[in-house]
Amino acid sequence: MSIIRPESIGYLIVSGIHRGRTCVILGYDEIGSVVVVFADDWHKQEVGTVQKGELVQLDLPGWLSFEPGEPTYELEEYIDQKMGSGSNLVRTSHIVQPRAMKKGDVLATSEIVMDAPRGGYTMSVLVRLGRTGWVELAGRLPIALQGNENYKLPIELVENDRLATGCLIVKKPHCPEVDWTNIFLDRESCEIGVPSCIPLALA
Repeated sequence: MSIIRPESIGYLIVSGIHRGRTCVILGYDEIGSVVVVFADDWHKQEVGTVQKGELVQLDLPGWLSFEPGEPTYELEEYIDQKMGSGSNLVRTSHIVQPRAMKKGDVLATSEIVMDAPRGGYTMSVLVRLGRTGWVELAGRLPIALQGNENYKLPIELVENDRLATGCLIVKKPHCPEVDWTNIFLDRESCEIGVPSCIPLALA
């Protein structure tokens, strides 16, 4: 099982001029070819086309792991200096943002992180959990780690709840599909899909 968007499923190109490269499917063109984004380097977002028969789905979704060794920081530094920068590397004893997760981390729900995070399409973060499998997360979300009892699952949030990173829930969440809950951060137009099993740390 996994909870990821179709755009983050990885494929191997097994023939043709792009043979051996990995990619995710972006869509289809007017003549039925598959439009792909090559997953060799998630920073480049290089687009190409292949034929349907040239693709085989991979066990690993998304892009290669993020750059190793980027320094993490405390929640206070994020709120005072880093919020909105796209860095999203909070790591404390009880709260972690998805990119700062490590193999062996235990979430407040007892799920165990099985691998280093990977890059998903549109800058999401893919994390493999022991029971759920791969989940796709927005990089800015504060995830509650084991020992943190101040959290809610996405569907349990109510208007005026505040996440640990300072974001305000401005509207009751809703579930547009199984496994996903959409939450509204700071304004109604900022709607983010979150896997329903993820414990979100509260302020």
